[in-house]
Amino acid sequence: MTPSSGSSDALYGAPRRRRSQRIWWLLATVVVLAFELTMLWLARTPRVDDHYRRYFIEHATTCYRPMGEVPVLTPGERYSIRKGEPLGNCGVLWAGFYSPQPDVPVSARLAEVTLRLRVAPEVSPAGSQAVVVALELSRFPDSATALPVEVMIQEQTVTRWPVGGDYERFEVEVPAALIASDGSFSLTLKGPPPIAPRDVGLDANKFPVGLRLDALTLRSPLGLTPARAQP
Repeated sequence: MTPSSGSSDALYGAPRRRRSQRIWWLLATVVVLAFELTMLWLARTPRVDDHYRRYFIEHATTCYRPMGEVPVLTPGERYSIRKGEPLGNCGVLWAGFYSPQPDVPVSARLAEVTLRLRVAPEVSPAGSQAVVVALELSRFPDSATALPVEVMIQEQTVTRWPVGGDYERFEVEVPAALIASDGSFSLTLKGPPPIAPRDVGLDANKFPVGLRLDALTLRSPLGLTPARAQP
């Protein structure tokens, strides 16, 4: 009986052990694949805040933290867009811009850039009155010919400007319906692709430069400003 029992183990015991090992290997493989797929999914759709996403993933800005405040604009006042100025921070220069520098107009690193702006409640009470935004704008390089730049407010196209290498003043009326109850709105400019100075033989700078924004002014559609904003 003993030899027969040994023969039975030899014939039937080993295959069962191998089958059990295969099952464990399959389970381990499934676990590893599930882990890898989860990591790939998290890499594709990471759970990060908006600042992190815009800076590290979308490369939509060269600014990270702190973002800065969006100041209330006073009608009739000209705002230079420089580092250290009220509009020279990443809260206003929301997407597509290089970090502002002192005494240098802020420039775009992407074809599409977005400004976040805000007017005082009395200028447009509860978004009931339109306002006009004037931008002093040009395009790199100085010899650039005028090409259309699309102007969008709250993702709606409102006009197009012919922007070239010379600074010009362009105005757009922001409809009351596109101004939030707190006076805030976004202004997006979509122009030709930026150009690297190295590619046009100007210098060794390899980073692209597009639109250049020097200053911003706000006024009412009638060209009037509240008494408190007048000199």
